[in-house]
Amino acid sequence: MSRVLLVTGATGKQGSGVVKALLKLKADFQILALTRNAESPSAKRLASQSSNIVLIQGNLDDTEAIFQSAQKLTPAPIWGVYSVQAPAFKGNGFIIEEAQGKALIDSSIKHGVKYFVYSSVDRNGEKSFDNPTDIPHFRSKHNIEHHLVEHTKNKEMDWTILRPVAFMDNFTADFVGKVFATAWRDVVKSRPLQLIATEDIGFFAAFSFMNPEKFNRKAISLAGDELTYGQLEQVFQEKCGIPPPTTYSFLAKMVMRFSEEFRTMFQFFEREGYGADIQAVREIYPKVKSLATWLENSSFAKR
Repeated sequence: MSRVLLVTGATGKQGSGVVKALLKLKADFQILALTRNAESPSAKRLASQSSNIVLIQGNLDDTEAIFQSAQKLTPAPIWGVYSVQAPAFKGNGFIIEEAQGKALIDSSIKHGVKYFVYSSVDRNGEKSFDNPTDIPHFRSKHNIEHHLVEHTKNKEMDWTILRPVAFMDNFTADFVGKVFATAWRDVVKSRPLQLIATEDIGFFAAFSFMNPEKFNRKAISLAGDELTYGQLEQVFQEKCGIPPPTTYSFLAKMVMRFSEEFRTMFQFFEREGYGADIQAVREIYPKVKSLATWLENSSFAKR
């Protein structure tokens, strides 16, 4: 019987990326795809990709209920869990994120999960474990990492921590995407910014589940490219014939003024920055995308 994986955020960018990577690699797992609404079009599209995918409706605010529902869907115990929490950019979102992340760890240990892959964030490479930063949603991930490490000492549940950098998928033509690019242009002057495609995060999660002896109790910072804003503009022009979508500087300044998350994040990009070892990442997965490669299949690409 195939081992069972619970993939949280299954209809989001990261969770769906994990599911797609597992299918592409023909991994021998039954996938319990956690979604808030199993009747949504996105959930149904995901389930239609393979008979190995079973939708499970649930909410990370009640992790025990998720495991109880899983027991009704499959006789086999959950062997592995992919943990990602929704972005926490509003109000007390980072508090909710931390509570959900810790609760999922505790429930996984209680129910005999053997392998846990947690999607965190890079906080300056090798410094990450001891560098919570002043960014609320980075600190919450830092605290979840420590909870995972501390609560699995002398326990049977092993783990991998993935620490992605900024997402290439942030470059969108909507307001959020334009503000992200504008803030990069206006704030990050002294160093390049590292980027990763969310699709590639999925492959590293799949590799971890498929090769637990290789990735056990390791933390890996993930990046596929590193560019200054000027280099970003050059790549966009070359691949898309347009500059990166931006907005007025005063709008980006307003967002940073009123959003602690946004302001402290871009201050971190300028002050410290990410620190993933891109060469080491490519040694694990040579096909990890550069921004140029990612743009070739984006909505911005020349047609």
